[in-house]
Amino acid sequence: MFNIPTFYQQNMDFDTAKSVFGGDLLKGMEMIQEHWDRYATGNSGDMYEDDDDFFATWEYEVNAYNVVYSTMKPLFA
Repeated sequence: MFNIPTFYQQNMDFDTAKSVFGGDLLKGMEMIQEHWDRYATGNSGDMYEDDDDFFATWEYEVNAYNVVYSTMKPLFA
């Protein structure tokens, strides 16, 4: 899950989260995780100035990720 700053947190239901990623939830979640991993390891070039810039860019996707993750997590416990 992403630790989203309060300013970028959105109240999103599962159907809205699904629509953010389109038809393939896993692929969408992997994509945003890869963006975060590149940023966190310094491999995203000058694309993001800081965490705030990252979350401003991917606001809907990171919120959708957290909703899908939270909803699906009990299935894998």
